[in-house]
Amino acid sequence: MNAVLEHNPPRLSLPPTVVAGHLRGCAEELAESLRAGGVTATAAELAEVVAQLVAGQRALAGALAGLGDRLGENADALVAAPPVDVEVVTEVLHAAATAVGCSADALGEAVPSFECVSESVGPDTRL
Repeated sequence: MNAVLEHNPPRLSLPPTVVAGHLRGCAEELAESLRAGGVTATAAELAEVVAQLVAGQRALAGALAGLGDRLGENADALVAAPPVDVEVVTEVLHAAATAVGCSADALGEAVPSFECVSESVGPDTRL
């Protein structure tokens, strides 16, 4: 039994509203800390921030696509809603997922350059 749990650890499942609220709060805090005059960080730390943002954007793209899929797959439950609005919202969510995914790809292509900058300056260089 323990071997099974080691390979498939139990996952906590929080309501999507809680997770989305946490995501927003973290994003706001990160944005504030990275503004000029905010908390200083080393170049290596900022390169890691970029790598984390790429991964986060990819996850966000998946969340948006999943939300769009959920709306599209539950048309019966949404029968009271105007079909054109359900279709518009579904399409917008899928378009947003694509845009966020493209943004993640573009930012991901710059990760080696961020790492090069980080390696080129002293380890204690704070920005």
